[in-house]
Amino acid sequence: MANVEKQTEKEVNPSELEAYTNLEDRVLILNDVVPKFDKPWYKHWWLIKLDIFLFGSILAQITSGFDGSSMNGLQSLPSWQSYFDHPKGAILGTMSNGPSIGTLICIPLSFWIIDYLGRKRVVLLGCCIIVIGAVIQGAAQNFGMFTGARILLGIGSCLSSAAAGPLLSETAYPTQRPAITALLLASWPFGSFVAAMVTWGPYRSSLKYNNWSWRIPSILQCFFPLLQILIVSFGPESPRWLISKGREHEARNFFVKYHAGGDENSKLVAFEMAEIKAILAQEQNQISSKFTEWFRSKQRLRRLFIVAAVPAMVQLCGNALISYYLSIVLTNIGITDSNDQLKINIGMTVYGLFWSVGVGINVDRFKRRKMFMTGFALMCVTYVIWTILSSLNQQQNFENKSLSSGVVAMIYLFSGFYHIASPVAMTYVMEVCPFHLRAQGSTIYQLSGNVIGFFNNYVNPIAMNAITWKYYIVWCIWLVVQICIVYFIFPETKGLGLEEIAQVFGEDVTEGLVAADQAIRGKENDLDSEPSKAEVEEVEYTSK
Repeated sequence: MANVEKQTEKEVNPSELEAYTNLEDRVLILNDVVPKFDKPWYKHWWLIKLDIFLFGSILAQITSGFDGSSMNGLQSLPSWQSYFDHPKGAILGTMSNGPSIGTLICIPLSFWIIDYLGRKRVVLLGCCIIVIGAVIQGAAQNFGMFTGARILLGIGSCLSSAAAGPLLSETAYPTQRPAITALLLASWPFGSFVAAMVTWGPYRSSLKYNNWSWRIPSILQCFFPLLQILIVSFGPESPRWLISKGREHEARNFFVKYHAGGDENSKLVAFEMAEIKAILAQEQNQISSKFTEWFRSKQRLRRLFIVAAVPAMVQLCGNALISYYLSIVLTNIGITDSNDQLKINIGMTVYGLFWSVGVGINVDRFKRRKMFMTGFALMCVTYVIWTILSSLNQQQNFENKSLSSGVVAMIYLFSGFYHIASPVAMTYVMEVCPFHLRAQGSTIYQLSGNVIGFFNNYVNPIAMNAITWKYYIVWCIWLVVQICIVYFIFPETKGLGLEEIAQVFGEDVTEGLVAADQAIRGKENDLDSEPSKAEVEEVEYTSK
């Protein structure tokens, strides 16, 4: 077998690898053996069936989205404000932080539970806890009960979301994996939209001043977790997890059924099984599942930084002001009517949903780094305009309604641009994590996001009340910092299979590539007789 040509002068993009060399002259990669359909994917029944089962896991983030919009809506309800004595500052922050507290409680054991029980079972466990928390919140009699219920929601949401990321990335059809994983975060605005509607409905009815106006939305939060339980229960477990537990026959049955439509002789199945088994065996010899594994090399530390930084950056771009404190933002620009605030909230969630789903479905058409940087840059521009309009509006004592309308327009634009960067976050994090650290990576993702959530929920309302529009300047500056972080630290991963992405971090995947290539080309030689790492030179991928 000819060596894989090594290019030193011209950068090679992973997505262009197929055209880079002739298939006969190099080791095959996953993209080489994925069949080219002669009809759309939705006309393949086995792929539709897989996607329906994965839809249950895609809904994992819906609880978070429902919670964010619900808290926005509840703050606009006179009955909720009266029942809890008009909470402000630290008290409001604690109520909002309930899910974050639950996540922090759950974090220490979640990755171990995910690796021990499996991805599917943990998604189901998380959903059951969410249902319990939603019922308790709907029946809350005081501040403590309400906050305790929200802590339970955080525990359930953490388990469900942390397990859903690996399950989706490890189970989805290769060409659909980036989009399927990206849609996990797209379920956030869907939950937000549903919450906005069920909050606005009671407000417009005779229940406006009745406690059921906030109890009904709280209880309805258990609907989608129940739907998840129904769907995921009949869905498959991660084939990579099955292989790691020695259940290779079950994993192969999965690939034959859901990746090959029942074709026992599929080249894709042979390639995936061989590559995954070889890479997992290699990881098992080189990588433990201990947290200290992240500190064994500079590239592992780089991965750890990315895993922790991505959710933090998605949370620290100023979106929390809209997610949890839209009521305060609108009040600061003179829009004080509760009905108007609820209408704006509903409109924005619908707008965000279209953006998120649209970008999520097409995520693999664009490079990951460019999506992050484009989203952050456009958000920065809208924040600058938003800040200027808010300043002018305050100087004119909120008498100029056109300025208020301009701020609302910027908020809408910001929401859309935010969904350019956010859907790719989970896709990217799952890609940079090797299998044995993927559950930990998903857990760290949840931890990082919720730690920043603490900051947002405690600092934002205090800062907004104290310095109003001047607080926006902080986010304008920080968005520029985030663009620089992506540019200098984040590598490009587009166009590679999960097991092949280790190459962009300078790690050796020769054994996996050779094993998969051997399975496809029908070679009978032992792996030792195949080209070594020196003979099968790694294509150098760059981060630019």
